[in-house]
Amino acid sequence: MKVTFCLPEISQVPMGGYKIIFEYANRLQERGHEVAIVFLTHNVWSRLTSNNKIKSIVGRIRGRNEPSWFYLNPAIKKIMTPYLDGREFPEADFIFATAVTTAEIVKGLPSRCGKKCYFIQDFETFILPEDKVVETYQYDFLNFTVSNWLSDIVGVYTSNKPICLPNPIDTENFRVITPINERNTHTLGMLYHEGEHKGIPYALEAIDIVKKKYNDVVVNIFGVPNRPATLPDYFKYIQNANQIDLLKLYNETSIFICATIDEGFGLTGAESMACGCALVSTAYDGVFEYAENGVNALLSPVRNSEALAENIIKLIENESYRQSLAQKASEMIRERSWDKTIQKLEIVLARELGVNRG
Repeated sequence: MKVTFCLPEISQVPMGGYKIIFEYANRLQERGHEVAIVFLTHNVWSRLTSNNKIKSIVGRIRGRNEPSWFYLNPAIKKIMTPYLDGREFPEADFIFATAVTTAEIVKGLPSRCGKKCYFIQDFETFILPEDKVVETYQYDFLNFTVSNWLSDIVGVYTSNKPICLPNPIDTENFRVITPINERNTHTLGMLYHEGEHKGIPYALEAIDIVKKKYNDVVVNIFGVPNRPATLPDYFKYIQNANQIDLLKLYNETSIFICATIDEGFGLTGAESMACGCALVSTAYDGVFEYAENGVNALLSPVRNSEALAENIIKLIENESYRQSLAQKASEMIRERSWDKTIQKLEIVLARELGVNRG
């Protein structure tokens, strides 16, 4: 099969949603399919020029070595284009919109670009108004979601039931190296993100509460922005962490903290669990795809720093409980097989291909 993924821009820094698309692209290519990724560059240098020829040149230069933070199979065709009419899109059997900002573009592409599909990774009302987001679900695409709660939302607005492909975790690269029982219980971890939906201020408040009780607490933290000037010295910050950096960081962490308010899945929480961290998270919708309170994680209400801190302290003060949660988490995440997910996608696409050519 020939499969194209349309991404909203070139990804020069680590992004969870892009990582999932790159994983799909790599694995489909490895299984003998022809894969292309189209990076839209219509917004490149927009403040300086509206000339698409210039944007095309700049985009190709910028995208030549991207993604620098993720290994992409060199056999995958990369296309950087500012043209939204499909002129530089390849012929394919399937074309995937991967975000609300690419859905309308894919809708307008000619039929030679393939059967139109939509990979829905979040309820993206933080990008467009809710009515505009919902409108994209009604484009008569083949809709895929990364979580059951997203399938429930999308299903309300469409006649065809969306296909749920819960995000797998690459457990070959995210795994336990440092034994769970040998980790310093007072070593915490978290993602730093500037998006309001990530609830970072609540995580920082919770850690401050914990620090007042346990002064030797240290925090392994990673993110894309420069190190925030307000972070205390006991936060060890890694900027633009690659896969090797993350594996090391997760394995040097006992308790991983997530204070997300609203998100489709929450990749870093699941990755940390695969690496043997005990997850302390808010109970946002997406986390229930892989976390069960009291079984493989501790969950608390969103926007509640005190409850988050209480759960962190609970694990610091009960070493055996931390270890049992982390062990169960690692085992459960290993069950989220990429092979099974890719096979399910292939079956769905092959069926569609048979119908279309029938």
